[in-house]
Amino acid sequence: MNWEEIGAIGQVLGSVAVFVTIGYLAMQVSHTRQEAQRNLAKVSSDTAQEILLAQLMHPSLNATYSKAYARLSVTLSPVLRMLMERAGLTEEEARLVNTHQMAWWQHRAAVIPNVAAMPSEGRISFEKVTRNYFGDPLRRMWYEESKAGLHPESVRYVDNLLAQPA
Repeated sequence: MNWEEIGAIGQVLGSVAVFVTIGYLAMQVSHTRQEAQRNLAKVSSDTAQEILLAQLMHPSLNATYSKAYARLSVTLSPVLRMLMERAGLTEEEARLVNTHQMAWWQHRAAVIPNVAAMPSEGRISFEKVTRNYFGDPLRRMWYEESKAGLHPESVRYVDNLLAQPA
């Protein structure tokens, strides 16, 4: 074997190394992009939960919203009307229940895309808690009335979960 053959083999091996490196970098970029999307979704969900929980922790804020909406003659949402009519709540109470349910929904909607990656014990526990949570008549009523406006993939997950025997 002469030096030209050894050089050609070196060039081929160098080319293969370049392609392997490019493939590895493409995988890293893809993983980084997915992680950034997950982080953005988590920050968004956490922020929504904090805003909703602030309203729950400060009933005067809830009363202020009710007063402002009444003054502005804002039509109540179907969810609020349902909570008032079927559950016998006042407008302020309906707003508190709705806000609390939305905070819980934000939590579930953030977890659902990652359920498959959970260890089996965690997934089973999450599914059991979710099934029990929506087994409660008030929460189920809220979910059924609200789901048209909720994240479709998460709604599909919960609907499939609730359709399974316990």
